Amino acid sequence: MSSSSSSSSSSSGSDDDSVQSASVGEKRKMDTSSSSTTSKPSSASIKVKVAANNPEYDPVVVSFPRGIPTSITDEDSNATPPTFTYSKFKESSSRGRRIKGEDDHCAYSAAASGRGHDGRLSKTYVCIFDKKKNTLKLVPSAEKGTVFALDQSVKEYSPAVVNENSTMGGEDNTISASDRVKMLVDSFGSKKKQKVMDSRAANKVNVHSVVGGGNFVPENVKDSAANVDSQEVSYEQARRDFLPPFDADADAPQKVYNAQALMGEAAWNKVSGIVNRRLRDLKEQGGDSGETICEMLVGKGHCPKSIKVLMRDIKPSATGSPYRFKVAFFLYLIMRFYNKIDRRGFLRGKTVDDCINECHLPHETGVRIFDLFTTPIEGKEDGFLLSKQLKTKMYVYCLILFIIASSKDMAVPDITPLYKDLRLDDKQAAMILREAGFLVKKSKKGEIGVTLSTPLVFPPPRRGKRS
Repeated sequence: MSSSSSSSSSSSGSDDDSVQSASVGEKRKMDTSSSSTTSKPSSASIKVKVAANNPEYDPVVVSFPRGIPTSITDEDSNATPPTFTYSKFKESSSRGRRIKGEDDHCAYSAAASGRGHDGRLSKTYVCIFDKKKNTLKLVPSAEKGTVFALDQSVKEYSPAVVNENSTMGGEDNTISASDRVKMLVDSFGSKKKQKVMDSRAANKVNVHSVVGGGNFVPENVKDSAANVDSQEVSYEQARRDFLPPFDADADAPQKVYNAQALMGEAAWNKVSGIVNRRLRDLKEQGGDSGETICEMLVGKGHCPKSIKVLMRDIKPSATGSPYRFKVAFFLYLIMRFYNKIDRRGFLRGKTVDDCINECHLPHETGVRIFDLFTTPIEGKEDGFLLSKQLKTKMYVYCLILFIIASSKDMAVPDITPLYKDLRLDDKQAAMILREAGFLVKKSKKGEIGVTLSTPLVFPPPRRGKRS
C-alpha cells in the first residue's frame, strides 16, 4: 500500500509540472504574438532646403574660446551684455569682415580676411526647423560659413600710455620672436649673453642705407646728417625699455615724466579714489596735517621712514597736494611689494591675484606693479620672479616717483632717506638717476641732491671694461 501511494503521488506531481510548463508556454506565445502585432512608429517626410549665400542677411556666428561672458550666462547678473559691430575688414576692399564688441569689463574682436576660405572641407550652417510645414532650412553663416572666434582682452589691463614698441588700447601689441628672445636673455641670461644680444642689435643694417637699396641712397650720400647710427638706435630702444614713459621734447622739467602715465589708467583711478576719500574725511574733521593723511592711508602697517617724511611735508590744503599724495601713496605700495618679494626674490602663487593678496595690495595697483616688475615662473611651482634687471627698473621708478612727489620743479636737495630704504648705496642711486637724465650732486655733508632740466639730455653710453 505504501508503495502504490507513493507512485500515485509522484505521478500527480509530474502532471502538475506539465500543466505549469504548458501555461508558461502559452504566456510566451501570447507575448510574442502581442509584440508582433505592435504597429511601427509613424514616419514623416521632411523637406531640406539649402539657402544660397546672401551677404546682407546671412547670420553671423561667433564663438568664445575663453568662455562665455557671465553677462550672457547669468540671468541674475546686472552686467550689460556685450554689443558688437560688424564691418568691412578694409574700407577699400569688399572682401573680409571684422567684428568688434565690448561690455563693462572686456573687449572682443575677430576678423576674416575673406581669402582662401572657399576651399574648406567643412562650413557652418544655421538650421531652422518649421514644425508646421516639416521643412528644415540650412542657412550658411556670414562669410560663407565662417565662425568668428572672438579674442578676449580685459580693458583694465591695457596701459593708457606705453612705449614706442607697443600701441594704444591693447590692440596689435604682438611681440616678435627676436624680441621674446631678447626679453628672456635680459631677465635670465648671463652678462656675456646680454652683450651678444646688444651686439646683434647694434649690427643690424637698414636696407635703405645700402648702395642700390632705394631712391633715398643718393639723398643719404648727399646729406650725411640723414644717416642714422645703428648703435644710437639700439641705445635709444634700451633706454625706452629701462625708463618710465617720458617726453624727450618737453619744454618744462615737470612735463618730462608723468606719474599718471607711469601708473597706468586703472591703478591711477584706484589710487585717486582712495586718496580723495581720505582727504575728504580729513576736511570734514577740520584737520590739515600731512602726517594725519599718512596714518589714514598707511594704517597700522609698517611705513618706510622716507615715505612718512615725504607725506608729512605735504600740506593737504595746498594747491597740487592731492596729486603729490597720490604719487607718494603709489610709491608706498611699490615699497610694500618690494619688502615682501626681496626676501627670496620671488613669490609663489598659482595666479597673480594670489600674489597680490599676499602683498596686501589693492587689486588694480597690484596688477600694474606685477606687470611692471615681475615675470611669471614656469615649471612645477607657479609664481612670479623679480629679476636683477627688473629690480633695477623698479629702483628707477621709485626714485622718479619720489622726486615727482617731493617737488613740482623736479629738484630735491636730498634723496638719501629713500635710497637707504631701498637698500641702495649712493653710487648706485646716482648712476640710475644720471641714466634717467637727472643732474646729481653730492654735498660735503654726504647729501645727494638731484635736479632735472630741459631740454632733456641723456649721458653717453657707458663702455664696459675689457677683461
